[in-house]
Amino acid sequence: MTALELNLVPALCAAFDDGSLQLHYQPEVDLRNGSVPAMEAFLRWQHPDHGLLNPAQFMPVAEAAGLSEQVGRWVLQTAVAEARTWHEMASGTTIRPPRLWVNVTADQLTRPDFAVEVERLMAGRGLPPGALGLEFTEQTLGLAHIGVPRLLSHLRSFGPAVGVDGFGTWYASMSTLDVLPLDMVKIDGRFLRAMQRDLEGEAVLASIITLAHRRRLVVTAEGVDSMVIASRLAAMNCDRGAGRLFCPPVPTDDARMIALGRGRPDRRHERSGSSSHPPATVPMRPPASNRVREGRYDASRH
Repeated sequence: MTALELNLVPALCAAFDDGSLQLHYQPEVDLRNGSVPAMEAFLRWQHPDHGLLNPAQFMPVAEAAGLSEQVGRWVLQTAVAEARTWHEMASGTTIRPPRLWVNVTADQLTRPDFAVEVERLMAGRGLPPGALGLEFTEQTLGLAHIGVPRLLSHLRSFGPAVGVDGFGTWYASMSTLDVLPLDMVKIDGRFLRAMQRDLEGEAVLASIITLAHRRRLVVTAEGVDSMVIASRLAAMNCDRGAGRLFCPPVPTDDARMIALGRGRPDRRHERSGSSSHPPATVPMRPPASNRVREGRYDASRH
C-alpha cells in the first residue's frame, strides 16, 4: 500500500463504530406504473478529509488490511437492520416497503457459515419473506463451488430473494438462467449503451428480457439516464429501471421517505455528499410510454 493508503487504515477501522461507514440506497422503479418495488444498498464511506468515498476508492485498502470480511458482515447486518426499520415504519399502514437488495461478494458466498449468518440475521430481526434480496455477480456464481444451486435454494427457503447483478457481463450468462434458482436479473448498463448504438444491440437486449421472462424472472435495467431509454425499455417489457433519471443512491433518511411512498429526495445529495437538503415531494414517475403488454408473467409478485 502507498503511504496515503496506509493512512486510511486507522480511520477505516474506526468507521465501523463512528458512523462514517454508511449505506446509501437507490430505488428501482417499475416501468409500468412508477412505483418503487425495490431498492439497492450501496456502500459509502464519509471520510473526514476526503469526503464521500465509494468502494472502489477504499475497498482495496480494506482487502490489503484484512478488513474486507468485516466490511461484508457490516453491510449485510446494516442492510437487514434497515429493512426491518422500513417494515416497522410501515406497520399499521397499507404500505408494502420495497425489497432491499444487497450485493454479496465471492468471499462471503464461499464462507461455510454464510447461509447460517443470513438465516440468523433475518430471524433475529423478524424480517418477512422477500424483504431482503441477495445479489451476486455472474462471475461470483461461476467461480464459486459446485454446490451453488443447492446453496441458493437453501437461502431462498428461509426468505431472501436471489438475483444476478450485471447480467450479461460474463461468459456463462445464458446458462445461468437455466441452472440457478433465481428471482431477478439485473442487466448491465453496457447493454443499454449498445441498444442506443444499433439495432443489433437492441435485439440482444430484447432477447435477454424475453428469455428471463420465460423463466419467470423480474428484469431490472441499470444505468437508465434518459427518458428515451426508459421508454424503449418499457416497450420491450423490461420490468424495472434504476439510474440517475429516477434517483441516484441517497442517504438513509431520504431512502426511508421513498420506502414509505412519500416522494424522492433532492438530486443534489449525490453531488454534495451531504444529507442536509430536505426531501422533495416529487413522486417517482414512469416513462411516458409505460404501457407494458400484460401476459402470464406477473412481476408484481416479486
